[in-house]
Amino acid sequence: MIGEGDGRFLLEFLKQTNCPQVHYIDSSQVMLDLAQARINKQFPEARPRVRFYKCDLSKENMPEDNYNLVVTNFFLDVFNEPTLSQGITRIADSCCNDAIWLYADFQVAGSRLKQLRATLWLKTMYLFFKVVSNIQATALIDPAPLLEAHGFRVIHQREFAHGLMRAEFRRRV
Repeated sequence: MIGEGDGRFLLEFLKQTNCPQVHYIDSSQVMLDLAQARINKQFPEARPRVRFYKCDLSKENMPEDNYNLVVTNFFLDVFNEPTLSQGITRIADSCCNDAIWLYADFQVAGSRLKQLRATLWLKTMYLFFKVVSNIQATALIDPAPLLEAHGFRVIHQREFAHGLMRAEFRRRV
């Protein structure tokens, strides 16, 4: 799990699966500490299954190779195009040949009204996060072509929030 923040998804993932080992990767020590504290408090018996790594994919490679599952929820949207391309390459290079990639993020799609709504929301969010977190991105870049270029094909896709968000289940083929 990469850039997963404070560990909410991690907690649910650990509760719903018996995955023997999870690597939790974030560039923020604060987020790593929050995620670790959440697991220690709410599901301490799962703590041995999780390794926490501080890693900035804009500068560093993944901590290990041969991952069979990657999760990037609301993470890829914070990068500008060169860094996004580099980050996806680093992640893809660390995956096994038939890896699964669970991707969830915002999108601009659908009718003109839905696109307008999404554009307004995204402009507001990017402005906020630019000020608060100094993210690189100023606009949403669709990572689908980059994921496809690394062999990750959509197996299943679902939209949420009236088309504002989508989740994709991809497998490398």
